[in-house]
Amino acid sequence: MSEYYETIIVGGGPAGSSCAWKLKKQGREVLVLDKESFPRLKLCAGWITSKVMEQLEFTPEDYPHSMLKMKTQIYVPPFSFPVFASWATPWRKDYSIRRIEFDHWLLQRSQAPMKTHQVKKITKQGEHYIIDDQYECKYLVGAGGTGCPVRRTFFPNQRDPKKLMLTLEQEFEYPQRDNKTHIFFADHGLKGYSWYVPKGNGFLNIGLGGLSSYFVGSKTNIRSHFQWFLRDLVKRELLDDKISQELKPSGHGYYLFSKQGEVKQNNCFLIGDSAGLASVDLGEGICPSIESGLLAADAILGNCQYTKKAISRFSLNRFWSWIIKPWQIPILEVL
Repeated sequence: MSEYYETIIVGGGPAGSSCAWKLKKQGREVLVLDKESFPRLKLCAGWITSKVMEQLEFTPEDYPHSMLKMKTQIYVPPFSFPVFASWATPWRKDYSIRRIEFDHWLLQRSQAPMKTHQVKKITKQGEHYIIDDQYECKYLVGAGGTGCPVRRTFFPNQRDPKKLMLTLEQEFEYPQRDNKTHIFFADHGLKGYSWYVPKGNGFLNIGLGGLSSYFVGSKTNIRSHFQWFLRDLVKRELLDDKISQELKPSGHGYYLFSKQGEVKQNNCFLIGDSAGLASVDLGEGICPSIESGLLAADAILGNCQYTKKAISRFSLNRFWSWIIKPWQIPILEVL
């Protein structure tokens, strides 16, 4: 006999845990399923905006792990120097975190029960959803990232292949790292950007992301771009040459926000990367993941309609997005 919960959320990352947190606050019954146990390693630049903290009702003082205030410099071609001083950037009140810590804390904070379970089969029987003949619910939320089984089952045509982003990155201990965040647009012609993000306790995350269509059309590959990026970091004295040769980055894919594709069908919802909601200017996913998770919870609570139109498409405010538009991820394909 299957276990019944009013809402089951498949995926315990920021989108799923935020949805669970809001539902639990209202006394609703929730179960989170995730194929991995927490804490688990999650590669990510780890940018937490002040908007995220406001939405989740916490401050830097409430957070029990490392959180580093961001001092950011932006580089755009043809310049080889930062074109915006730190005081002029939109990141002056935001922070970097490590996802291995942040995701675990959010999930614990939600107070929702969590079970390690890899979802393989989902069926709909009447108004209920059955997961692997073990779990049953009235509301089903897909928060399992790009490969979410809820998306595969109920939203097979949800994605726009033109919006596929590929990334390659690594996070490692590097106490001598620079204390500033450095963001590089269109290095070596990349339709995307590269980042150097210092984190608390001496950690550093470096990586790059670009549209899949760019790598196909330019006949380059992401690993070549990563090696060029490492070489440039060494030249700028941001990274030790010996360390750069030892790095073994990992990659993954996800989708930028697109007007196409449904995110709700009956009592089934897609949130976060499962819905393809990464911002169109920076390809950033944490803020739209949390925003979509909270909106889905509100819809389950009967407070709103869950649609893509209610979710922000930009990480930067519109002013900064248009200023750096020629060098960033080509948002002209979306607007």
